[in-house]
Amino acid sequence: MSDSLLASLFLNISLLLCASAFLTEFKSTRKVVQNRENDLGCQIIIGLLFGVMACLSTYFGVDVQGAIVNTRVVSVAGAGLIAGPVGGLIAGGIGGLHRYLYNQSSFTSLACGVGTVWFGVVGAVAQHYYSKTRHRKIYLVAVTIIGELFQVFWLLLLARPLSAVIELEKVILLPKILVNSVGMVLMFETFDRLRQNHTDELVQYQTRALYIADQCLPYLREGLHNHENLSVVSDIVRNNTTGYHVLLTDRTTVLAYSGAEILEGLPPSVMECLKTGAPQIDLHPKKVQAKQLPRCAAEGFITMPLRAGEAVIGTMTLLPDAGSPLAAESDVHFATTLAKFFSTILELNNVDYQIKLRHQAEFRAFQAQINPHFFYNTLNTISAFCRTKPDEARRLLCTLADYYRHTLSVNEEFVTLASELKNVQNYLIITRARFEDAIHLSCEWPPEAEEFRLPPCRTVDYPATCGKRRAPWRHNGKRSAHPYPHLAGK
Repeated sequence: MSDSLLASLFLNISLLLCASAFLTEFKSTRKVVQNRENDLGCQIIIGLLFGVMACLSTYFGVDVQGAIVNTRVVSVAGAGLIAGPVGGLIAGGIGGLHRYLYNQSSFTSLACGVGTVWFGVVGAVAQHYYSKTRHRKIYLVAVTIIGELFQVFWLLLLARPLSAVIELEKVILLPKILVNSVGMVLMFETFDRLRQNHTDELVQYQTRALYIADQCLPYLREGLHNHENLSVVSDIVRNNTTGYHVLLTDRTTVLAYSGAEILEGLPPSVMECLKTGAPQIDLHPKKVQAKQLPRCAAEGFITMPLRAGEAVIGTMTLLPDAGSPLAAESDVHFATTLAKFFSTILELNNVDYQIKLRHQAEFRAFQAQINPHFFYNTLNTISAFCRTKPDEARRLLCTLADYYRHTLSVNEEFVTLASELKNVQNYLIITRARFEDAIHLSCEWPPEAEEFRLPPCRTVDYPATCGKRRAPWRHNGKRSAHPYPHLAGK
């Protein structure tokens, strides 16, 4: 085993790893390595890029006994492992054709060219099991060894003289397996680090978005109706996002902003987002009319829809500060996550609001069932008093008007006990006029209870029920009705 051969191969691997790190800057490579996309276009691009790497491996190879010892197996089999059959075959085809044309006079040119294509086949077949194995480094070493053994097979089959092939493999086979195995593992360590960094970034974006959503939760309880609360929300988002202004809109107007102000109307990206329901990323603000540009001269827009169910009810727009870098992919992920959290909060608040409206409707329906019966009976009583007791009839009419003025004008969920007790007194005055001496009215309550709050028109039901059924307790031989029995005697 020649020390110079090992040193040359390790140098070749070092250059290959540098090229791998450079490849991670390509968007197609990042998408596939991070398991986000693996469509045909990405596979073709990866096949082309790794094919170029295979050509570079041939250029930087070492001439040993008329053959070129290199690290093509790493780039070509790696393309198959990452991008599947399409990427592996394209990289293998490019690398194999280049190897054959690079030095046609060599007795190993044809065999090495065919063997390079088979590197891609081996990587493509191995891809199916790579994601399922737990011992990935051992698996990568095994793929490299299999690829090199296929290379030996094609040399023995196609290269002549056979004795020269055997002598060559005695010298280079073990160094190639050793160096290429190390190179394969290191290259995929680079890609795994990229995948892990992407995962860490996603966790960081989601954590930051969740923190902001938690801070904004109290101010989003009223939906998009309270402009003051929305102004606080926009300030919170701006203070927790470096270099961004914030706009919050409904379907027609800007509801709140922090840092930036739209001079007239909604930006085109917002209008397009409301129309299509899809996120809009506009990095060319110069195309926007000047009157619609924010005063901060922002460098672009990241507009995300805010939804309640399937309906788009508004948007959240992030605008980079003047002089700040353009929106990056990480900013888009953050804005997407934050908009989803906001949409969830708004949708849950809408559900709570619908439940509240349903309860109010049920209560109003309950009132509507009780009030007509009481109203008709009171009119009959007043009609009877008009001839015999006109003054009493006039007083009852005023009391009835006061009673219904209170009943029909209350739209709050809770009112004070003092207000309710006044209405109870009106109710009992009318009832006593109907039953005359059958009812004796005496009202008592502790003064501190007057500020208690309770649902409206509930206290009236209690004396009405007690008038039809036995009262719950007696005092000095008289039947008494107490709306809060636990306060009796206090």
